[in-house]
Amino acid sequence: MQKRSKRFLDSTSGNFAIGASVLAVPLIFAAGLMVDMTTVSHSQNELQQAMDAAVLAVAREGENLSDKQANDIARTYIQENYNLVFGNLKVIREGTKVTVDATAETPTAFGGLLGYSNWTVEARSAADVAFASYEVALVLDTTGSMAGGKLTAMKDAVDGMIQSMTAQIQNKERLKFSLVPFATFVNVGPEHGPKFDKSGKQIAGTGAPWLDLNGESPLPQTELSPGASRFQLYENMGKSWPGCVETRYRGSKDYDVSDMAADPSKPETLFVPAFSIDEPDEGYANSYITAKVDPLDMSVAAKKEKWSKYGVKTNDKGEPLLGGLLDGITGLVGLGGSDPKLKKVKIDDGPSIYAGMNKGPDFFCDTQPITALSNNYPDLRSKVKALEAKGNTNIMEGVAWGTRVLSPGEPFGQAQPKSKSGIEKIMVVLTDGSNTLGVNSRDLGSEYSSVGYLVDGRLGTLTPSGAATNTAMNERTLAACDYAKKEGIEIYTIRLEEPDVKTGTMLQQCATSPAHFFDAPSRAQLDEVFEEIRERVVRLRLAS
Repeated sequence: MQKRSKRFLDSTSGNFAIGASVLAVPLIFAAGLMVDMTTVSHSQNELQQAMDAAVLAVAREGENLSDKQANDIARTYIQENYNLVFGNLKVIREGTKVTVDATAETPTAFGGLLGYSNWTVEARSAADVAFASYEVALVLDTTGSMAGGKLTAMKDAVDGMIQSMTAQIQNKERLKFSLVPFATFVNVGPEHGPKFDKSGKQIAGTGAPWLDLNGESPLPQTELSPGASRFQLYENMGKSWPGCVETRYRGSKDYDVSDMAADPSKPETLFVPAFSIDEPDEGYANSYITAKVDPLDMSVAAKKEKWSKYGVKTNDKGEPLLGGLLDGITGLVGLGGSDPKLKKVKIDDGPSIYAGMNKGPDFFCDTQPITALSNNYPDLRSKVKALEAKGNTNIMEGVAWGTRVLSPGEPFGQAQPKSKSGIEKIMVVLTDGSNTLGVNSRDLGSEYSSVGYLVDGRLGTLTPSGAATNTAMNERTLAACDYAKKEGIEIYTIRLEEPDVKTGTMLQQCATSPAHFFDAPSRAQLDEVFEEIRERVVRLRLAS
């Protein structure tokens, strides 16, 4: 018996099993704590992500939110992005900075052994509108096809964007908008034109120097050869230049799409005022003077007759004299002791075959003037509401002038230099149609547009087909977009209710990235599209 007892006491074969069972308890407990720690850490990360989303959502809405609205937005975003119950939500706003605090209880699997069935996690997130200045060019299609519901929807969406962005950015010097309505032409504003004296003569030294004030531009043009001011021709007819300009001739330096400065010593760089010629009496929409001369007849006799229509005297070569001033010999009459007056050329400026458009040298210039960069928000909103829809689609002109209003140089000059830090230059281009020249079977090949007539050859094609001119116009539109992007402008494009594949492709390529292109098959989607653009434009940064 004593021997058996001694053998049992001396045996070591069970020591490992007893030791292992004793050690298993803390090992299992440690593993359980690691599981709980992982759960808590995961919950902490999820809560932080939900808080980040919430704080950005509140900051994005600007300073005009009520405290209740701010709390409701934060609560909604946390609920949508966090699966557990949270509490102690606090939203603190100081100017454009927003801070959100919250806590949540995370259930533990093993913490209950230590008296902690739930573990409290806390998270804080802060956000602020990035310290930047924004210059936004809204390039808006106001062609005839936009009339009605589409135009109304566009106005509402643009107005909403202006309102929401101004609510976010309270410093007016950090947010400016420009409006660039486009159709057949872009209108730079009649206030830039020259003045005239009492006798009807253009006054030297008046008018913007970037305009072709003296008819010197060498661009190919039907009927109107260099040597006569188009402004003077308007005056000869008792009409005022409404502000539209033609597309600069491309030449070898892409003047048509660039913001290269106009130089009076280089006439090809000047912007030529739009002037629709008196078209032939038969079969044309804009015959406003009774005359039989063919605009394509380049004989000396025809040249003299063509200028005579506008009251301009010519030399023996058919070249205009006196800068286009009315022939003073036949047109001058005395009125008592007053200054001599020049009789105006009588024209028919009544309704044309196009609804809402009158005949005359200002034919097709029905686009509202550009609004240069401005922080007069009520005025901007008023001008948006006043937009009207007429004319054909010319997207390239819209994009080119969108670039020019964002340029610090003339014609406008309100923009900051692109080299200045903290400047965000944004262009939003909306159109509901394909580029259209208005090709027809008549001798001039098309309606008058910013590139003249098809026969002038300024578009790069003489093929009298809508497909050919659309392709050429799309190519120049993309050239304008590429130029803008190289200048540091971020471009968003919107295709509204336009199924044309080529137009969609062109607008996608025009945009800064595929994500900057929006296809809106319905006008009802415009509010949402402009809201998303607004959210992307105003850059928010997390401060936590």
